[in-house]
Amino acid sequence: MEKKITFLKRFSSFKIVLIYAVVSAVYIFTSDYFLELFIHDSGLISKLQTVKGLLFIVITSVLLHVLMTMNINKLSNYYRQIIDFKLVSEEKSKLSKQEYIDLFNHSPVPMWIFDADTLKFLLVNEAASNHYGFSQEDYHSMTIKNIRPKEDLAMFEEFLSYSLLTDSSLSTTLRHQKKNGDIINVKIKTTWVNFEGRKARLASAVDITNEMNTQKTLLETNTRLKMACEIASMGYWTNDLNTSEIIWSDEMYKIFETNPETFALTMDNIKSRFHPEERHKLNTATFSNFEINEIVESEQRIITESGKIKWILERIHLIRDDNNLPIRLEGIAVDITNRKLHEQEIFESNERFKILAKATVEAIIDWDLINDTIFYGEGFNTMFGYETGVANKNLWLKNIHPDDSKRVKRDLRKATKNAQKEFFNAEYRFVKANGDMAYIQHKGIFIRNNDGEVARIIGAMVDLTESLENMNTIEQQNKTLKDISWTQSHVVRAPLANLLGLINLLKDNKKMGYTDDRLIDYIGESATKLDHIIHEIVKKSSLKDLN
Repeated sequence: MEKKITFLKRFSSFKIVLIYAVVSAVYIFTSDYFLELFIHDSGLISKLQTVKGLLFIVITSVLLHVLMTMNINKLSNYYRQIIDFKLVSEEKSKLSKQEYIDLFNHSPVPMWIFDADTLKFLLVNEAASNHYGFSQEDYHSMTIKNIRPKEDLAMFEEFLSYSLLTDSSLSTTLRHQKKNGDIINVKIKTTWVNFEGRKARLASAVDITNEMNTQKTLLETNTRLKMACEIASMGYWTNDLNTSEIIWSDEMYKIFETNPETFALTMDNIKSRFHPEERHKLNTATFSNFEINEIVESEQRIITESGKIKWILERIHLIRDDNNLPIRLEGIAVDITNRKLHEQEIFESNERFKILAKATVEAIIDWDLINDTIFYGEGFNTMFGYETGVANKNLWLKNIHPDDSKRVKRDLRKATKNAQKEFFNAEYRFVKANGDMAYIQHKGIFIRNNDGEVARIIGAMVDLTESLENMNTIEQQNKTLKDISWTQSHVVRAPLANLLGLINLLKDNKKMGYTDDRLIDYIGESATKLDHIIHEIVKKSSLKDLN
């Protein structure tokens, strides 16, 4: 504006001089011309020249007055505009400064203005006081270094030195320390400002601690998830149904034991790695029939590059667009080879157990307390006449003889509660399907978990009925033999001794020539008694008595 005023001054002066010169020249030349044209008297011309000169002075004076008045008015207008412009500019500057201060103070982002030389805080907004816990009075006695952790000062000074040397705005991530000692991560942005006539630096800080903690948590979660996938041998894959682009995670390549740099992810290549009996399941056309949010699970066999057969468990989910059209397949694959081998071992073990249960003369009971199920061996049918195919977990307990049931249940309950007990033995009577009574010897083993609680009881029931009957027969035989032995040693000896005595006496009488008929009668009686005793012994020792 000042340049414009100076230019207007110079231009107005030049214009006035120019107008004055032009008007004067025109007046002089035209007045002389007309005087010489109409008047020929030289004396009169001389007098008119004087009048003309006076008239020239009057005309030019009026002209100069008009021109100067116009120029002064124009310059006055310009000066008035300058003054008004300055007043408006100053007012706008005040309003702008106030708006800037209001914006600075009410910004939700902590902001500071600090001296570039002393690093002292010149102005601090409310957000900086509230977020960091320092009052305005605290900030007045602090420098920008006081909100940094001591261990970060060297790094901060390096950044500060660089920021003070550049004219552009800078941003970086630093750590700040609150009044209570908490360390936070902030994103700093700094720029140069002119504050109250001095060169200062404006800094703003956005607290990104939660964001960084979230990122750290996500990173740790992703790391744990990746580790869990590796531990579980679980891979992830996607198949874009529009572009046919297939993506495998690293674990998928490990499961298939193939090199990601040499193995092209095409459906033909992938199908070739599945067992021939499983390849028909890989027809992507069948996936379009999946229900919304349906997850289809299946077990597949794959063949590695080395020819090894492995089992995988796949779970597949179909993604649809807004028009419900299939666009992508997502799935996971878990290596379950060890589980399948273990299941096969268990199956074979169970088959062997069932065959053993059929072949044994014992009635096998396998009681799973966790699932509350009982398996009855074939002996329950062959020995006791019960149908084992009928699901009846109370078959054993309810057929124990009523007089023995309470005792057996009590002993079993007591044994299961004793963590040191590994075996269970009991003898009781058991009611067969036909109502007959069987005498049972029951031996069992407890399978306990890590807490010592019984998870499973496997037992065998042996029918002792025939054995007990045989023992009773043997006892009866022993008693009979004892009676025979006693008879032989006592009852038979008396008549036999009489016979031997009478015969000796008879012999002695014969030598003496003496005959006594009574001795012969006595011998006959003793012989009869002995014969009777022998018949009794034969009777006791007969097969009828011994059986």
